[in-house]
Amino acid sequence: MNDRPDIHHRRTIHIPGNEKQPVIVQTLKLSDIQARVFSPGLKPDGPSMKSRTFNPPMFEVPFLSEDELIQVNRFKALKKQMEWICGRFAMKRLAGDILDLSIPLDQIRIDYREKGAPYLTQFPEIPVSLSHSGDYTAAAITQDRQMTLGIDIEKIGNMPDQGFMKTAFTKEEIQHMPADARSVFRHWTMKEAFLKYLGLGFNESLHHVAVIKDQIYHCEKIQAIHIWSRFLNDPYVVSLVYGRKNNREATRRGLPGFGSMACQRRINISEL
Repeated sequence: MNDRPDIHHRRTIHIPGNEKQPVIVQTLKLSDIQARVFSPGLKPDGPSMKSRTFNPPMFEVPFLSEDELIQVNRFKALKKQMEWICGRFAMKRLAGDILDLSIPLDQIRIDYREKGAPYLTQFPEIPVSLSHSGDYTAAAITQDRQMTLGIDIEKIGNMPDQGFMKTAFTKEEIQHMPADARSVFRHWTMKEAFLKYLGLGFNESLHHVAVIKDQIYHCEKIQAIHIWSRFLNDPYVVSLVYGRKNNREATRRGLPGFGSMACQRRINISEL
């Protein structure tokens, strides 16, 4: 694996109690992926918004199956196509290396669960997560089948307006969050990574989750999870949430529809 240039963009996050099966995080620029996977002279025109019809001769590195080519050609915007292609490459390359697979990349299958979480079709018990924003894609994997994880990457923009802040964060979060864009976007990635960790994405209310002092609360209860967060050299921030699968399932059982109304209560900030 050391001879792959991807290795310079990988980070190893050790799991407490399991040093032999860490979480591996991969971050790659879309432009770097495009330079590697497309045949010379066939790289798509980035500024164009019109979708392209992709076919095998366009790829110097074959990593998409026939079904995946059909799927990517259904997207109506080139931006969406490129994000999807690059995310597929990052996840397949990472899985192929970490799981030491001897099969070609185009035979590694990725599908999505009911709420949109990705998984490896041949290895459904292997925890994975995927995210993209702007010029970057991020992927995460661990061989510890008792773990679950979620990753999110975001480009840091201007300080959001009050409308976004009130929609995305609780009053308690806003009170404890430094009022600068880097902090706001970092908190947002941790919150979205946690929603992916739950396997629910935006099917769960943003106000049921609070990130306060680098701790995540869900329905008033502090979560037994781990957070890893880093700023990249470019104006991006990536956050990973990971924890034991049984802790995640216990949290999900406390959601409305699973027999509990706990999420209707607000966090009492005086108890923090």
